[in-house]
Amino acid sequence: MANHFKQFPLGTSVGASPHSVVSSLPTLADVRAYEEKEARIEAIMHVGYPRFMEHQFVGQLKEFYLAREGLESRECILVRGTNSLTLLLETLGSQCRPLLVEPENNLNLVWVEAANDRTYQDLKKYVQHTGIGVSSREAEDLLIKYGCKEKTEAFQESGFEGDSMQFVKQEIAQLSGAKETMIWSCAAGMNAFYAAFKSVQSYQSRQGRKRWLQLGWLYVDSGSILEKFLGEEESLEQCFDVSQTESILQAIKVCGADLAAVVVECPSNPLIESCDLAKIAAAVRAEGGVFLIDPTIASLYSVDVLKHADIVATSLTKYAAHSADIMTGAVLVNHASPHAKELGVGIEKWHLKPYARDLARLACSMATAPQAIKQMQANAERLIKFMKAHPAVERVHATEGPFFEAIAKKGHTVVSLFSIVLKGSMERFYDSVTLMKGPSFGSTTTLLCPFMFLAHYDLVNSKRGQTKLREAGIEPDLIRIAVGTEPYADLESIFEAALSASLN
Repeated sequence: MANHFKQFPLGTSVGASPHSVVSSLPTLADVRAYEEKEARIEAIMHVGYPRFMEHQFVGQLKEFYLAREGLESRECILVRGTNSLTLLLETLGSQCRPLLVEPENNLNLVWVEAANDRTYQDLKKYVQHTGIGVSSREAEDLLIKYGCKEKTEAFQESGFEGDSMQFVKQEIAQLSGAKETMIWSCAAGMNAFYAAFKSVQSYQSRQGRKRWLQLGWLYVDSGSILEKFLGEEESLEQCFDVSQTESILQAIKVCGADLAAVVVECPSNPLIESCDLAKIAAAVRAEGGVFLIDPTIASLYSVDVLKHADIVATSLTKYAAHSADIMTGAVLVNHASPHAKELGVGIEKWHLKPYARDLARLACSMATAPQAIKQMQANAERLIKFMKAHPAVERVHATEGPFFEAIAKKGHTVVSLFSIVLKGSMERFYDSVTLMKGPSFGSTTTLLCPFMFLAHYDLVNSKRGQTKLREAGIEPDLIRIAVGTEPYADLESIFEAALSASLN
């Protein structure tokens, strides 16, 4: 069996790149320690999903700026973008102070004026939700510029030789049917969602439309944006069961002229469910609302959703950046939408462009993405059948049914991400699997994730939270599996052993 099938030590990253977005959490005890911010985790983990943890290069750059400006011991964070910074300061009030440290890069050090841990935590959460933090590659280049930490040269990696932005837009246009002028490349998938949200919100609020409708369970930061960033006069209604088309259509009709937007991930995360996009889109259009669709779980490579949407927000960290070492995303506006012009103006204002080196790395990765995705899906199709037939597995959540078939592209019968609920011990299963474990998906490396523990630890950790999850059809102990390109026989052997362990 290949040597990459092993129990990766805590903090080990996917691949050799210091810009990896995934690092190992090999046991459920490690996951709990990570969520509870135990010192042993912070001492070992120096890279990981950048919106959840500070990259070591970013931390070193912060130390440099704090020393240069005489602000040692201040709690701070680095952010990019003028409009997002303005809203950040309006949201968090007078406790935060900005300092423009790189005028050419529009990079600001935002520090907490007084010793106030709550304000600092709010600041970190804001940057996490909106994706306006600094890239590890940008931090690396600035560390080299200033001679910090004896760093003399950037990590050597493959990049695109040519106009990366043009190539990325051309690829997205070909995949989605969007016009290149209606595509905005963003610094992170959450920045894409945030920019889409702000564009819709500013446009629809001018029309006096105040009611938002969420379909299904949204990714943690997407849900947080809807819950935290709506105005006092705006409201949010949640319909968790996306299969109940008639109930959804009725909810849209009830909103009527007050409908601002309907927001959905299709397929959803982590239940991998699809909804009747055609019927829902027609209902939203009839009421004058905006339909915002996030297809990240399947990706633009596998599903065709733009024709149903007014606006699409997607992460490209997954699938497009299948090397798991780039944070990036995109917003697409349907040129046929009656709202297209106004939405485009908003996106132009609110999105944050990727750093040049990140964009070059993305363009290079996209050139080989279709081939990688084909192998990932072939493995996933076989593994899903294996899981459904295994006596240790209670339930498998995967792309299937007429709603998914209606949007799936030819040859894409499944996506490489699915979730399972076990009959036995999830912890014994998780601890036994000799594969990489951590957040993210759409990588050539197979990744396991105790999704609700990492995305909603507060809910998993309380009886009330567990009840809320189950009411939404989600088991707290659900395991999400993102299948990579490794030899299938090895994958099945590993899962067979871990499933057997779950029952003992």
